[in-house]
Amino acid sequence: MITFLQSGFKKFFFLFLFLTAVFVAKTSYAQVKFSVVCPQKKIGKKDLLQIQFKVENASSVDEINPPSFNNFTVVSGPNQEQSTSNINGKVSGYVSLGYSLAPTSTGTFTIGPATAEADGKQLKTDPVTITVVNGSLAQSQPNTSQQNLPPFPNLNFDFPPEPVTHQFDDYILKPGENVAEKTAKNLFIKLDVNKKSCYVGEPIVATYELYTRLPSETTITDAPSFNGFSVNDLDINSNSALENYNGRKYNVYTIRKVELYPLQAGNITLGSMTASNKITFVKSQYLNKQDNSGFFDMFQNFGSDAIPPGGIVEKNVILKSTPEVITIKPLPTENKPQGFRGAVGDFSISASLEKNNITTDDAGTLKLTITGKGNIQLINAPSINWPNGIDGYDAKITDNVDRKQVPMQGSKTFSYPFTVSKPGTFTIDSIAFSYFDPSSSTYKILRTASLQVNVKKGKGISQNSVTSSPNASKKGGFFSNRTELITGIILVAGILLAILFVLMKRNKDKNDLEKDIKVDDLKNEAETNAAKKEKFVIPENPLTAAHEKLMTQDSAGFYHTLDASLKKYLATKLKVPANELSKKRLNEELDKCNVSLGTSLMLTSLMDDVELNLYAPPSNVNQLNSVFEKASEVVSLLDKQVC
Repeated sequence: MITFLQSGFKKFFFLFLFLTAVFVAKTSYAQVKFSVVCPQKKIGKKDLLQIQFKVENASSVDEINPPSFNNFTVVSGPNQEQSTSNINGKVSGYVSLGYSLAPTSTGTFTIGPATAEADGKQLKTDPVTITVVNGSLAQSQPNTSQQNLPPFPNLNFDFPPEPVTHQFDDYILKPGENVAEKTAKNLFIKLDVNKKSCYVGEPIVATYELYTRLPSETTITDAPSFNGFSVNDLDINSNSALENYNGRKYNVYTIRKVELYPLQAGNITLGSMTASNKITFVKSQYLNKQDNSGFFDMFQNFGSDAIPPGGIVEKNVILKSTPEVITIKPLPTENKPQGFRGAVGDFSISASLEKNNITTDDAGTLKLTITGKGNIQLINAPSINWPNGIDGYDAKITDNVDRKQVPMQGSKTFSYPFTVSKPGTFTIDSIAFSYFDPSSSTYKILRTASLQVNVKKGKGISQNSVTSSPNASKKGGFFSNRTELITGIILVAGILLAILFVLMKRNKDKNDLEKDIKVDDLKNEAETNAAKKEKFVIPENPLTAAHEKLMTQDSAGFYHTLDASLKKYLATKLKVPANELSKKRLNEELDKCNVSLGTSLMLTSLMDDVELNLYAPPSNVNQLNSVFEKASEVVSLLDKQVC
């Protein structure tokens, strides 16, 4: 009995430690992370290096200390960004400092680690090695965040109301026609900018669009880089729009739309967007065999009708947009206010105290809010001229910025904690904030009203300074207030009593308990296995039988088996009786299910391949493999697109 109780209390002790750790983890913040973000590892001497030091999931960030940038000149920075959310006591978000650096020479250089103090912890990033070469790599460096764009959606074409043959010339390839020339005037990527000249900090909107009059599948292979800009991606519509360009109608798709905030003066080139395109043409020889009615019907349902492989020509071409040079004007030096820190736009400012009356035991908070539109995301905390007797601390930043507007607009609030060591009435001087207004090309200075705080002598309770304040910028504990601490203690005590009760109850009959456990385990295992069998039903692979024929290199058997398997699969998938699954019915059902044009064409081509080889001479192994791979891809695409 004593031995069992000792064992039970050991379990009780370890379980207590575990539950305490779980409780503390639930009432504390997410794991703090400090990292360096620098996608460019190789740049030209004429390029700018973008580097950012980011603290994530910290309740308070006391400081971020960047490394020394030897062999680089700071062109812009530190540019501070912050985003914070607090859901049910769980804090997430980030604070970062960003820099734009210009290399002073060529070679391989190491930027050392940055350090930070957050939530009472000392943090450090990894060093970054940068290679600098002569010239500029701005046009050749891809934007890493845009490397895996999905294939471009299939296009919807506007067709004329009358079946006039020459109106379809764009889609028809005649003998001797140059595919490159035909493509160039019917398919291209165009870069549009809303302005070609602006001030540093004034936003530009750049839009990359695909103009097309041809059936094609487009994949982005190289996205542009935007060295010298702070970049904000804007939402785009995946649907096409019909536009007139140079007297012709095009389907226009927006590939990427960005809001760019220039960080330096000069002529800066916006890079090119590169795409790989698979274009489908119909041979004129095939069309000569069609009557007018069939001709028009075929184009109205281009890619859905069963056009034999011999009537189609597919070409792969590379498209590249023309770069655009933007002239960035420097901000004027004349009448530049002292303390100007790069804000560009149209802003207003307000300031208030969280409490006007506090004691020497309390921590106060001054809130300064900047509201407006412009490069608000780059605005840093204005300096406060604290009066003697008040100790001020670094601001905590909360932003409410709509990044989908051009320019960005919203508000940014800076909460400055402060403490006072002696009683009295203190006046905080007017706070100045200056910005450049590009619409009038002038600097403007805003000032808040002065603020007054009345401080009474406290009871002499030892101050936790700003650490106990909701706006703390110093170290914080696990619990944000006394109520939460008491609640936590009661919860842990309740858990401990419940565990103790369970242990004492189990002690009544150890043997029966062990016997019950074994029975329950066997029962649970049986139920689990039954549930697994019921839950995890692996669907039958429709190509299994065809694969077996492929492995034995049975060419005739392969095509007959694949033909039967595909028809059975399609009949089941599309819920159509197999004897009604004509090509016309198949195309109608695929259209009802919104299956993409590319998938429909691939399925049609696959079925033609199978049909042509059903009674043809035996095929070689490579051809069988190719057809099987196409069948696998078609089945995979249909599984994703048809519910």
